[in-house]
Amino acid sequence: MYNLIILFILLLVIYLLFNYDKFINFENKNIELVISRYNENLEWLNTEPFNKYSNIIYNKGINDNFITNNKTKNIVKLKNVGRCDETYLNHIIRNYDNLADITIFLPGSLDIEIKKIKAILLINEIEKHQNTVFIGVKYNNVKNDLYDFQLDNWTASGKSNAEINPESQLELAQTRPFGKWYESHFNHDIQFVSYQGIIGISKEDILNHPKSYYENLIAELQNSSNPEVGHYFERSWEAIFYKLNNPIYIE
Repeated sequence: MYNLIILFILLLVIYLLFNYDKFINFENKNIELVISRYNENLEWLNTEPFNKYSNIIYNKGINDNFITNNKTKNIVKLKNVGRCDETYLNHIIRNYDNLADITIFLPGSLDIEIKKIKAILLINEIEKHQNTVFIGVKYNNVKNDLYDFQLDNWTASGKSNAEINPESQLELAQTRPFGKWYESHFNHDIQFVSYQGIIGISKEDILNHPKSYYENLIAELQNSSNPEVGHYFERSWEAIFYKLNNPIYIE
């Protein structure tokens, strides 16, 4: 009998060692969706896995024709400036002392299939790792590899958004191209870009910087509904939240 007990304990220890990752988080962290909406109907919000989590909708559109659900905590009306990048910084500033453990930032345009697939993958990886996750493209050095990047014109990719706002002329960045702008903001190098405004960031990583840091950054995004610097921010989220605590990168 004694030998059987010893054997059982040994087998249990071996099992726990090989399945450690399943037990290091006995309670899932609080995950919240932050959605930047313009003219999308947000029907995807009622599909899995999005319908599992509380959400805050920031509405920059001229109407309220969109879906909510019983997990919608708040709807915040914002001025239509800075696209989703301004929305994300706005949320951080408004909720700096009350952030979820992990915030998943999403554009309203997940009705575009490739964006929805990426967002589902992001949520799955966050559920698995319980930490910051970036899904995108790895570069040798983002600043150097994209140094000459700049845009004069850009039109919203979402059909519903373009229907009521077909503008294409960008408000040009005061400092351009991207490499010069990056140098004026950051003194550290990054390798990863998560395109399409789909990112998941832990509270710990957001709080690496004081609220004033985000308030300074958002000022650049509050002058136009179609700013070139929004595309620079899209390429710089890893730098914005630097220095990250063991983030997950998926190419």
